[in-house]
Amino acid sequence: MKKDKKENEHALSEVKKIKTRTFYSILGICLVIVIGIGGKVYMDNKRFHDEMVNVVKSTQAKQIIEDELKGLDPRALTPEGKIKVYEINYKSIEHNLMGGIMFEIIINKDEELTLGLNIGKSSGKLKSGVVILSEKLSDDFDN
Repeated sequence: MKKDKKENEHALSEVKKIKTRTFYSILGICLVIVIGIGGKVYMDNKRFHDEMVNVVKSTQAKQIIEDELKGLDPRALTPEGKIKVYEINYKSIEHNLMGGIMFEIIINKDEELTLGLNIGKSSGKLKSGVVILSEKLSDDFDN
């Protein structure tokens, strides 16, 4: 009688161990799947961002930027102009949900003089969309 009870307890203990192992195995598999999917999403987003950075660094984009600057100041990028130099804030590059790429340009190395641009492709060529002037830049060109 005692032997049957011990055998029964031992069998229940073995079933409990099997259930625990199965639970942890399933949990581990789910964790690997979640990490795999997260890694794939991260890599896709990084690749997409890198493509946008390459577009912004392109000569076509550079020409668009300089055309926009010369639209503000015809003597831009010359010693006589108000706009002497510019640099692209690569940290500001992001996808515009309406289409195109948005980024910010810092004028004359002054973080408060910024120009926000949206460029996108139209008929296979890059085109400028919305241009947003910072308040200080707008004030400089109103005077």
